[in-house]
Amino acid sequence: MSAPAIPPLVAAYCAEHALGPVVAAEALSGGIICATRRLTTATGASLVVKQDRGCAHDFFRLEARGLGAIAMADGWRVPAVLAFDHECLVLEDLGRGDVRAGDFSERLGRAWARLHGRLGARFGWDADNYYGRYRMDNRWRDDGCGFYAETRFLPWLRRPRCAALFGVGDRRDLERVCARFADLMPDQRPTLLHGDLWYGNLLADRAGAPAVVDPSPHYGWPEEDLHNAQMFGGFDQRFWDAYRECHPLDPGWRERLEIFYLPHLMGMIEHGCDVAESLAWARAILRRYA
Repeated sequence: MSAPAIPPLVAAYCAEHALGPVVAAEALSGGIICATRRLTTATGASLVVKQDRGCAHDFFRLEARGLGAIAMADGWRVPAVLAFDHECLVLEDLGRGDVRAGDFSERLGRAWARLHGRLGARFGWDADNYYGRYRMDNRWRDDGCGFYAETRFLPWLRRPRCAALFGVGDRRDLERVCARFADLMPDQRPTLLHGDLWYGNLLADRAGAPAVVDPSPHYGWPEEDLHNAQMFGGFDQRFWDAYRECHPLDPGWRERLEIFYLPHLMGMIEHGCDVAESLAWARAILRRYA
C-alpha cells in the first residue's frame, strides 16, 4: 500500500513557520488505525504526523486534548500538539531515544504511578473518546463495577464482528464476569488513566526520558491501565518494582489484570486483528472467571 499524501494542514503549518517543504518521510510503527510518519523539511526541521482520512471528525481533536490531560511536568513527556484537523495530528518530534537504556524502566514505572495518583471523584471522563475507531462511552458514573460492565465490557457484544462470533454461552459467561466484579476486584478509587499504554505507545526522547502517545484517558481502576503492560510484554521487572514502590497493588493483581484482556481482545476482534487467536484467548479467560 502506498503512503498517503502529505496532508494540506502539514504544508500550511510548514509555510506558516518557514520550515520549508517536506523533503523526506519515514514510516513509524505504532497502532493499527493511522499512518504515522516522521517528516523532515528543507530547513532540517522534523515533525511527526499521524493521519487517517477515514476517522471520525473529532478523532484528532480528542486525541490532542487527551495528550494534554496526561502530561506531567514531574513524570513522562508527551509530544506538544502543533496542529490538528479532521484528517491529521501534527506533533513535536521527540527523537529516537532507547527505551532499553539506563534507568528508563524505573523512570517509567514511577511516572505511571504518579499518573495513577491523580484521583477523580467519579468514573468516566468529561467527553467520549476513541479506542481505535470505536467511540467509548465515558459518561460519569459513581460505581466502578457498573462503569466497566456498561461501558468497557458488554458494549462490544453489540458490535458487528463480536455479535457474530460470540455465541450464547460466551455472552452468558461475559455477563457473569461483569456480575462478579464486586467480588473479583479490590476497592479501587478512580484515578486518571492513559487508557491504551502498550509497548507500541511508549518511546524515549532524545535524552532518554520516558514519553507516551496515543492516549484514551478517563478515570478508572489503575489495574485496567496496567493490563497492557502485562498483556503484550516489553515492560521488565524493574518497571513493575518501581511502579509498585510508588503505587502498591493488592495481592492477586497479576491474575486480575488478565480480566481486562477481555475488552482489549474484543476490540481487536472488532478491528479485524488476529481474530481467531483473540477469540480463543477471550474464551479461555471467560471460562476461567465466569
